[in-house]
Amino acid sequence: MTTVPLEKGKLTRDRIVWTAAELFRKNGFHNTSLSQILKAARLTKGGFYFHFRSKEELGDAVIEYMREFWIHNVLEEVEKEKGALKKIERMFEIMIKTHEGNVFHGCALLAVLTAEMMEVEQHFSERLRKIYANWKASIVEILGQGKREGLFKESVNPDSLALLIIGTLQGTTMMAHLDPEHIDLSWLFRNLRSLLLEGVAS
Repeated sequence: MTTVPLEKGKLTRDRIVWTAAELFRKNGFHNTSLSQILKAARLTKGGFYFHFRSKEELGDAVIEYMREFWIHNVLEEVEKEKGALKKIERMFEIMIKTHEGNVFHGCALLAVLTAEMMEVEQHFSERLRKIYANWKASIVEILGQGKREGLFKESVNPDSLALLIIGTLQGTTMMAHLDPEHIDLSWLFRNLRSLLLEGVAS
């Protein structure tokens, strides 16, 4: 008897989270008002407060959605590949397709929220750090695997290089977000992939 209402409620909640994620990506968390979210999600205040007690609680839900998306659609997909080179190529391929497609732009959202919140929002910043930690651990494992396979130079430091890769990807994403008409993010991602693979190859 309660299945349909529960499913409808989940669909509404998911719509709010998705809408907020897109607005946060474009405008930032603080520059996005609750009224903007309600208008874009076609929702009343009562409908919003049925699912979330505050905009901050919605922010938590958006970060959790981003974390789950990243784990299931990037890290787990990359892990399915056997060799280290294939894993790196797959990671960049997913990021390029995500940027080009009409799907969740998690990398851009992560860059925007990081720039906005890491120094001023302790509650949110801790959750963002966990996303970066998972991402870094995945890259470190791939680079370590590449060294074990004899594909990468022995001089490669997986921990340092993982941080450089993430920093470059996030910095490039932020630049493209600020000037999308003049910066081709997909082209830059492809070039970064080529430079990375050439640089670490033994």
